[in-house]
This record gives sequence, C-alpha cells and structure tokens, in this order.
Amino acid sequence: MAPASLDAPTSLNFRRSARVLGVATTLVGLALASLSALALADLAGKAHARGLVLLLVAVALRGIAALAHHEWAQSCATRLKSQWRSNLVDTLGVPARDGTQAHADVVLAVEQAADGPELERLATSAATSLVGLAVLWWAGGWLPLVITLALLGAAVPLYVRAGRRSETLARDVEQRRALLETRQLDVLQHAPELRALGAVDYGANEIGAISTSEHRLALRAIRVALESSLVTEFLSGVSIGLVAMVVGFHLLDGRISLVRALVAVLVTTELFSHVRRYGVAFHRRDDAARALGLLGASRRDVAGTSSTILLETRSLVTSVHDQPLTLRVAPGERLVVRGPSGVGKTTLLYTLLGWRPARAGSVARTDAAIGFVSAESTLLSGTLRENLTLGANFDDGLVTATLRSLGLVGARFRDLDVELLADGRGLSGGERVRLLLARALLAGPALLVVDDVAGVLDEESRENVRTALAGLHPLAVVEATSGASLLSDVDVIELRP
Repeated sequence: MAPASLDAPTSLNFRRSARVLGVATTLVGLALASLSALALADLAGKAHARGLVLLLVAVALRGIAALAHHEWAQSCATRLKSQWRSNLVDTLGVPARDGTQAHADVVLAVEQAADGPELERLATSAATSLVGLAVLWWAGGWLPLVITLALLGAAVPLYVRAGRRSETLARDVEQRRALLETRQLDVLQHAPELRALGAVDYGANEIGAISTSEHRLALRAIRVALESSLVTEFLSGVSIGLVAMVVGFHLLDGRISLVRALVAVLVTTELFSHVRRYGVAFHRRDDAARALGLLGASRRDVAGTSSTILLETRSLVTSVHDQPLTLRVAPGERLVVRGPSGVGKTTLLYTLLGWRPARAGSVARTDAAIGFVSAESTLLSGTLRENLTLGANFDDGLVTATLRSLGLVGARFRDLDVELLADGRGLSGGERVRLLLARALLAGPALLVVDDVAGVLDEESRENVRTALAGLHPLAVVEATSGASLLSDVDVIELRP
C-alpha cells in the first residue's frame, strides 16, 4: 500500500510544512549528534568546561526541537480532525450500508487520517537521514558505511512483508466489525421476539462468537505490528554495535581520531533513529491511507441535487431488480411505487436513500431533511413526547394537532408525558405506524419516504393520513406499496417481477 497522502479532499494541506519540518528535523539531529561527539571528546580530553557547555547546548536544542515538533503535530491533527468531523455529520446520519464499513470504522478513520501530517514528516525525515551516510563515510571509512547500507537494505523486504500482512488483517477486522455492528442492531431490534421464543441465548451467543473472532483478528494485527517493530530495533542495534566495534578498532590502531570515532557512532545512532521511527509507523501509514480512502468515499456518498429537485435517478438498477428507473421528484410531488411482495420495493427505497448500493446508474438526493417510515421503524422507550419530538422543542399544541390530523385522539394520546413501552408495545399496529408518521412530519422533512404501511391501517385511518398529507405542501412523498395506498391521484411506477 502506498504511504498516506495528504491529497485528500480537504482545504487543509500540510504536505509542504511536513516536508520542510522533516528535512529540518533530520539535519538538526545530525548536526547535534556531531556537536555531542565534539562535547564528549572534550570531556575525554579533560576540556571539561567547554565539553559540558557544548553538551548542555546540544541537549537544550534537542528539547526545543522536540517541543516545536510536538506543537506542530498537535496543531495539524486538531485542525484536520475538526474538518473531517464536520464533513461526516451527513454520513453518520445515514445507516451503514450492508457489507460496508461500520460507522465505528468511519469515526476511527478520522483519528487515523489526522496522523497524515506527522507520517509525511517521518517519511521525509527518514529519506533525509541518508545524508548521514556521507558523514559516516567521512568519519569511519568504507566498512561502517557498507555495514549500515547492508542492514538498511535487509530491512526493506521485511517491512514490505509485514505491511502486506497488516493490510490483509486490517481489512478482515473492518469486515468483522461491520458484521458485529449489524448483528448487534438486529438482535436489539428483535429482542422481544427472541425473548418470547426463548431464544435470547441464540442472539447473545452469535454476537459473542463474532466479537471473539473480531478480537482475535485485532490481536493478530497487533502481533504483526510488534514483530515489525522488533525487526527495526534488532537491525538498528546490530548496525550501531558493529559500527562501534569497527571504529573502536580503527581508534586503537590510530587510524582515526576520537572525535571522528564518536561522530561515526552517534551519526549512525541518529540515522537509525529516524529510520526506526519511520519503520515503527509503517502500520500507521497503512491505516492512514485506508482511512483517507474511507473518508473520501464517505464524502462522495452524500449526493446533492439542485434546489428545485429533491430526488433524481438516472437508469438506476438496484441489487435485486433489473428494471432501470429514471425519475425526478420536485417539492410537492407525490409518487407511488407499486408491485407485488418480494419484487424489490424496499430495496429500491433503500437505494434511493443511499442505504444500499446501486448495481448501475446514479442517485442524487437533496441535502434537506428526508423522513422515512416503514412497518419496521421503531419507537423508543420513553414518553410520547420524547418519541415524537426526539429532543426538539415543539409547541404542545402543534404536537397534539399533528396527532389529531392522523386520527390519533383519545386519552392515551392527550397526555404527552405518558410512558410508552419499548417499540410501542400495547399500541395497535395502525396506531404505532401513525405515531411514526407523526414523528416524521414534526421533523419538517422536504421529502417523506413511506414503505408499505397502508396495509397496516384500516380504511378510516388511511383516509385520515391521506387527508393530512394532502394538506402538507410543498412536502414531497414517495410511497411503496403492494396494495392499498396512502396517496391518491398520483403518478405510479409499476415494478414487475
């Protein structure tokens, strides 16, 4: 996998500053290593005062450089996180599609992508550190240079192999985490049915098995990262030790001075410190590259239309139906999608909303609010008011008027502070669906998508809903149904088996 790039769709680009800082960090480090060698030589030669001053200067400059680097990295990461998070509001408001990364992965990707500037700096710093090879040749001769080059070359295939294993494991972990999130939501949604059938243990055991599998994959990925780090530490330690041994013999033979011997050892240490940091970040680079790809895909998933069109498709083919569909829904327009059960109406609606991928064609949606109601939509455990307003501040008169327009009258709907059971247990199917419709209408959507709920309502309730929707303009409505419809005198699209 290619190193993480900062060319992601963002107005904040830190590539230039990362490269400048990477070059500066390495050159300063090599210079301070040489200064430290001179200080140690002075201390060994009993020029204690000058040696101590030089050593303190080297330590102080390293501290200042480290502090400046830390502040820069924190500033870059904070600004990038802020921008990515603001761009993900729309993405996180849409349920994750089947077979794609879970929302938890999208959130984690923001943290990983924010490492981009620091990883770019590390890459530049490691490349610039090769300048130290020239200093090493001057100070220690050709043999230390050959040893260092050989061990650096030996590290490359090991890094590549570790990177490929890490990429495979990371992909497996993402898929398993997405499956775990989906199954957890499924089990929670159907908990009452599972409890009634005495099958709660089945759901719990399935989630536990998937969770255990995901944890094992994550541990394997961590183990690969640790193996890569150990390789880096081993090779750098061997190289520094061999260079120290060679220059030690040269020093004993009188071929080089103490200053040059110390410069050779300390420059080798400095060179490998930059390479080692880059190697340790190998897996972070892969993670950042995947994160930037995921965040870019998430941004592209949020499609917008013009202000006069709420929904538009062009030769759309869903995953379960071959019939291409081209449509445009403007404010105030009403559309019914009709077809027998199992023909793919729900899949079509999910594709229109961006919850399922299209097999072919394209979909563009408004950025305004879109309401969705189906027989499978759920109510919350809480008061009637909480279920209808979802935390928004609506006037009680507006709430009760909306309930009344849908035929929800009587004592149980008069008190907005009455507690509802989980998912509206105790209510009839028709009452539950109309509460869901009331909640959607109170949110003030520009487009309302209704999935086959007319069959749950009796004729009187359907007429109440029909009348209420007829009085709401410019609300646009798209309804899927296999029989009776909430809408009348509207355009109809027939889905054929």
